[in-house]
Amino acid sequence: MLEKPDLAFEPIHSLYTKIVYMINLKASRARLLVIISAVFALFGLLHFTLSQNAVAFAKTSRISTKITQEGPLIPKKIWQIYLRPSTSNDSFQIDPTKISDAASWLARNPDYSYHLIGDQGASRILHRHKLSNQKIRQIYNRLPNTGMKSDLLRYLILADEGGVYSDTDVEALRPIDRWVPSQYSREAKVIVGIEFDRLNGSNWGEVHEEIQFCQWTIAAAPNHPLLHNMVSSVVSGLEKYSADRNSTLDHVKITNSDVINLTGPSAWTDVVFEQLRTFQPNLTSIRNLTGLTEPTLIGDILVLPIDGFGMGQGHSNSTNDGSIPESALVRHKFHGSWRQETDKND
Repeated sequence: MLEKPDLAFEPIHSLYTKIVYMINLKASRARLLVIISAVFALFGLLHFTLSQNAVAFAKTSRISTKITQEGPLIPKKIWQIYLRPSTSNDSFQIDPTKISDAASWLARNPDYSYHLIGDQGASRILHRHKLSNQKIRQIYNRLPNTGMKSDLLRYLILADEGGVYSDTDVEALRPIDRWVPSQYSREAKVIVGIEFDRLNGSNWGEVHEEIQFCQWTIAAAPNHPLLHNMVSSVVSGLEKYSADRNSTLDHVKITNSDVINLTGPSAWTDVVFEQLRTFQPNLTSIRNLTGLTEPTLIGDILVLPIDGFGMGQGHSNSTNDGSIPESALVRHKFHGSWRQETDKND
């Protein structure tokens, strides 16, 4: 008599019973063992196949997730802007010598897309940008200085598209993929550089009293709050500027100082510092950032020391002996075409 089957194997034994019932009871014991072995082999093969497929699927899922997570935070896009000067006529064409440094960006970053935005491209961006609206388009179109237009446009582009913006008079010295130290590569969503650091010296020209961030080169992931805040700050500042003068922007006289303070590096510095304070409230003064010698991550903003974006200057301990330090990523040549426009209006 067969013993009562174990509960865990009851379904299999029931199958065995059916098999034994169908075969000739007089079959040899050897033949019965062969049939039982075949059943065991069938179940074993099915279990092994399903298990292997499950393991393979799990491994594939982990690899796909890892690849997604290792993608760049800052898109591989390079943006430059060249707008028609307000003093030019309709026959204006870009002078190729004015954008000769574009070759350095292409040569050192072959896997990046490159975009040179002119007046038509600016118009398209203003009409499709997520932050753009009728008020922003009206302000942009009324701005009498192309430097101010370029400032607002770069903030809009980086807020929506992300990537690296750089003025056309900036030479790329290092590949963008090497800008962020490896320990910060999965955290840095914005890269900013110092233009001026007073250190223990005196104030210098039309800049912040202590430290000023440059905006001739900026890198950012799309939709970063810093860029959104900057667009809002520029718009509100320009609205107040025209309201205080009881005029529209196209009827006011713009000075160099206006460009710097309303849309340029001074305005940029204020907004950057406020964003840094949201990450690190104990930053009580922008002076806390003076004398940086290494890239420093605050929240998700990477702050470069003076040579990062600002080498070749005669202040702020910037390297200015003709050599190019390893920490230098770009070289700004200070052509200042926006100043030429304001000078002609003076």
